[in-house]
Order: sequence, then C-alpha cells, then structure tokens
Amino acid sequence: MKSCCVKRCALWALILLLCRMPVRAVAQEDLLPLDIAILEDPMDLLRLVNRDNLLDKRYPDQSEACYKLERVNLPVTRGKHLLRAVANDALEALFAAAKAEEIELYVGSAYRAYRNQEVIYYNRVKRLGYDDGYSQMAGASEHQTGLAVDVVSGDYKRVFEVEFGETREGVWLRENCARFGFILRYPQDKEDITGIRYEPWHLRYVGEEAAAYIMDNGLTLEEFSAARIRTLGAYYGDAQAMNDDAQLRWQLAAQDAQQGDS
Repeated sequence: MKSCCVKRCALWALILLLCRMPVRAVAQEDLLPLDIAILEDPMDLLRLVNRDNLLDKRYPDQSEACYKLERVNLPVTRGKHLLRAVANDALEALFAAAKAEEIELYVGSAYRAYRNQEVIYYNRVKRLGYDDGYSQMAGASEHQTGLAVDVVSGDYKRVFEVEFGETREGVWLRENCARFGFILRYPQDKEDITGIRYEPWHLRYVGEEAAAYIMDNGLTLEEFSAARIRTLGAYYGDAQAMNDDAQLRWQLAAQDAQQGDS
C-alpha cells in the first residue's frame, strides 16, 4: 500500500530547493510555536489550496488510505456528501457538541470532484458573464480536498448568506470550530489575502493544534502557510525560506516529491 506520509527524503528534496534562495535572517517572533511534526504535515492536512496553488484532477488519490473519502452521516440540506475520514470524524464530534447545546446544524456541501467543480464554475461564469470570484475554478476549490465543508443552520438551508455569521449557530461555529480541528477558511476582512469574500459557513479541517493557533491569532491559511515555511526553513537551517515566493516553491516541491515516491 502506498504511504500517505511525506517521507524524509521528500522533505529533504524540498529543503534543498529552498537552499537555492538567498539567506535572510528569521526573527524568532516570525516562527510558529507548534511541534515540528505537526508542521511537517504527514497527513497532508495543511495543504494550501487557492488560485495560485491548484490541485490536480487525481487529488485526493483514492489509492492512498489516508485520502479515502467516506459518507457523511449527519443532517444535510440535500443530497449525499463525502469527506476524508479524519475530517468526517471531527465533524461528527462538532455536530454532537452543538446538539448538546441545542444548536442545530446541517451540512450544505463537502467534497466535490474536479469535474463537478469545473461545471459549477463554468455555469456561474456563463450565467453572470464574468468571474465574480465567488465560485472557484477547478483545482482552486477547497472542496476538492475532502477536508472542507459548508455548515449552516435550518434558516440558511436554501441560500448561503453572510448574515449566517451573526446567528446563534454561526457565532457558535466561529467560537468552537477550532476545538474540533476546523478553521473558518474565509474570515471577515481578509478578502485581500484569501481572494474570497467572507464565508462564515465554510470550515476547513487542519487538525486541532493548527486550528487553535490560526483561530486564536486571527490568521488565514495563507498567512499560516507562510509562517509554516519560515518555521520549517529555520528548523532545517534554511532561513532563506521566508522569501516572498517560498510558498509556491514549497507546493511545487512537495507535489513533485510525492509523485516521485508513488
């Protein structure tokens, strides 16, 4: 069976790529106070997905155990939904905690295949006549990871609106999602960084430690990813990893390394 973990040789291939950058000092306050094992991300939970960091058509590879998608057995707005097992288990715990506090939640959307995202994006652009930035092109959608899920209340089952964030359910999600390893992926007043408008319903699983740090510090995954690269670079003696284009280099090297191992 293929290994889902990023092997040590793959990690060093990435570090060697970063070594080609000019050396710059990294201040201690710019480093993440998280265990290096979490930042090395052997389960691929911290992957940054946006228009600059695209997923290919094969992701998530269903021949690898940790990427396996499974059925979501929770209240839904409609249809059937899938998530990676680690995110599905965490979501079940989140829903159970919400129910215990008489918070009623529904899954509105979860995993989407590459082709489905292509159709969604094409139809929206065709209908509007332009790309409004709301629907993502295929490869740029978090929903393709199997780690992202849209969660709403009964009053917002038919339409997702930013006002959901100020409802009792929306506030509870924002205040409690990190306890279960989720973050609000597209927070308010961060559109200039994420490129996506505020979505109080969109959760992304990153693991409990990373989620707590991101939510406590009001970060986006983009900001966290940049700090993650600086921290890994400093850990391996590669302070130059704080260069502006390091994130793109990180993604390309990691993808190449994983393909070389398969």
